[in-house]
Amino acid sequence: MTVEARPVTFTQAAGLVLWYNPEAYLSLDLTWAEPEGEPQRGQQWRDTPGAGGRTVLGLVERDEEGTRQVAVVEVPVGTPVTLGVTVEGADARFWYVRDGVRTAIGAALDFSRLSDDHGSRLRFTGAMAGIHARDPVDAAFTADFTGFRLTCASD
Repeated sequence: MTVEARPVTFTQAAGLVLWYNPEAYLSLDLTWAEPEGEPQRGQQWRDTPGAGGRTVLGLVERDEEGTRQVAVVEVPVGTPVTLGVTVEGADARFWYVRDGVRTAIGAALDFSRLSDDHGSRLRFTGAMAGIHARDPVDAAFTADFTGFRLTCASD
């Protein structure tokens, strides 16, 4: 799946998600981040003079213990990015395409956490795969997606 978007703040993101519910998901997002090595300083915008920042792919893991940023890779601004994930057994390996080469981002994540059997509470939805775009502050951010494909293979 290819995503094209121009996030200008960390609250804007678009990407690929393996979803159980709002408290259990794995996500690879095209988003904005502070300059390398700087902590998040609140709501900054790329267009704000002196704000700096960069466009990144952020790999996020969420479960009932909280949200963790697993990996961050800087990507060129305004360039479409092809994202994907391969699930084998309980391993979910996210990747992106750079210069025509599939490149892993982060380590394998535990896909089994996105199941009815994981966690301390009763859960019923089952795991899903999809695309998403979010902008909880302005509700104005958009993203274009092309080529989404889901392929399931049996053993």
